[in-house]
Amino acid sequence: MRIFISSLFILLLSGQSLASQLEPFKATYTARFNGISVTATRQLTGQEGNWRLDFSTHALFASIKEYSRFTDRDGNITPHHYEYRRKGLGRDRGTILNFEPDKGMVLNISKPERDMQDVPPHILDKLSYQMQLALDVAAGKENLQYEIADGKKIRKYTFAREGSEILQTPMGKVETIKVRRVRDANSERETTVWIAPQWNYALVKLVQREENGKRYQITLKKLSISGKSVGAGQ
Repeated sequence: MRIFISSLFILLLSGQSLASQLEPFKATYTARFNGISVTATRQLTGQEGNWRLDFSTHALFASIKEYSRFTDRDGNITPHHYEYRRKGLGRDRGTILNFEPDKGMVLNISKPERDMQDVPPHILDKLSYQMQLALDVAAGKENLQYEIADGKKIRKYTFAREGSEILQTPMGKVETIKVRRVRDANSERETTVWIAPQWNYALVKLVQREENGKRYQITLKKLSISGKSVGAGQ
């Protein structure tokens, strides 16, 4: 259960426009894991140049909440503050990061001994990179590589486009772009996501296979962009 929730929180994407301009949105996802229902919500608020992305999920007595505050310019996202809180999945955990791009620093407010110096100029956090990925897919970019500060160190994520596919969803049929997480050659984990251009590049589906062979899946249930619902019947 812990692996599934962590993967869900790390990999969920969200919507933005084809013109590489972010728009406020709210997305709700459903999933099942070993008979347990999980609901996740993502919401982008703010306006041009100043945004906040929130994510939350609840399963029985467990919960995860996180948010990122960032700015965007010419299709490039710059994070400024990130917070993460987890309860009920073993030991409660939390991370608070402040980004100071002009100084090349990421300050770990929770654990100052983990401050990062001389970070890459385009460093991202675990939420803002997802927005950058969707913007890059919308712009037709092929080089989908990101450096992410996770509170301990800088990690590199790489994705590859794998064509298009029409999916049947609770919101109706939609054409999607299929994107796969590129992992080490000896890794048995597989992660694939489907995002919908006509729904402002929102995540429609995520499938993950773990090393033990277990398979998890999440599906978009409801989406509104700039206060307007999208999908079947709209």
